[in-house]
Amino acid sequence: MTTNAIAQVRQWVEEAEQRSRPFLWITPLEYSPYLSEVCDGEVWLKLDLVQKTTSFKLRGATSKIMSLSEEEMARGVVTASTGNYAFAVAEACRQRGYTATTYVAQNIGPSRLELMRKHGLDVVIHGPEAGAAEAEARRVAEREGKIYISPYNDPAVVGGQGTCGLEISKQLPDLDTVVVAVGGGGLIAGTGGWLKSCNPEVRVIGVSPENSPVMYESLKAGRVLDLEISPTLADTCAGGVDHDAITLGLCQEIIDDFLLLTEAEIESGIRTLFEQHRLVAEGSAAMSVAALLKEPERFRGRKTVLVVCGRNIDIERFKKIIGV
Repeated sequence: MTTNAIAQVRQWVEEAEQRSRPFLWITPLEYSPYLSEVCDGEVWLKLDLVQKTTSFKLRGATSKIMSLSEEEMARGVVTASTGNYAFAVAEACRQRGYTATTYVAQNIGPSRLELMRKHGLDVVIHGPEAGAAEAEARRVAEREGKIYISPYNDPAVVGGQGTCGLEISKQLPDLDTVVVAVGGGGLIAGTGGWLKSCNPEVRVIGVSPENSPVMYESLKAGRVLDLEISPTLADTCAGGVDHDAITLGLCQEIIDDFLLLTEAEIESGIRTLFEQHRLVAEGSAAMSVAALLKEPERFRGRKTVLVVCGRNIDIERFKKIIGV
């Protein structure tokens, strides 16, 4: 990663930390004896699934919402989400006395949709998958003069997600490796960029589902691709990426390695987190664990942090995975 890019991400994170910290929890870093034994290394879990609103998304949403003027907030806030970002934007808006409109795809899980409505969210269903819902949210915001809040394509959001990395750097300053789920790339850009600003030798590994490898394939191509995607347990990492996404260039510089996971491997990560740590995690959150289980030799002798980023999973799906 270039020095200028490192400095830019670090500045975004510092600014986000200043405006967001009163509204965030510092999430725990938990040692995993089981995973440490699996890879013959030292493995820690960054438990952002216990952040307020159940995921890391509150970090970026809060940073962005707190950066807006009263005039901008009064015009109205629009976003698109598979669930986690909707809860996060709603909570951040609530802190300022406002509400938001959230666009979701038709394939959203029924229990997740019900939760969003119970939280008082104004939900609009549009399109077959997350990318289509996001495109519609952008069109509506532009047409109506409202503020569109991207889940990843915004410096304030990337900086906010990077406060996860800031916490890790204080909790485990001598880590060697961090593994982060990748959808639009905001979490890995912010967290990985911050950690590399502290120590350029930190190895940043991204992980995505084989059924939605949009950022993975876009990085290989050097440009954002429009790809067919299939249903995945890691649905909060699924969908398209903006063609002008700032995260593409950041991910090109920050990510050292990238793994794709099958649905069976993601299930194994969910099951392991429950069996070994009694944690209920969504598919995207379990991918960091699944990556280590898939290729433990990558982590041998290293001090690794696996970011476990959310717990918004359908209860019936979870019960099936753990065999209940």
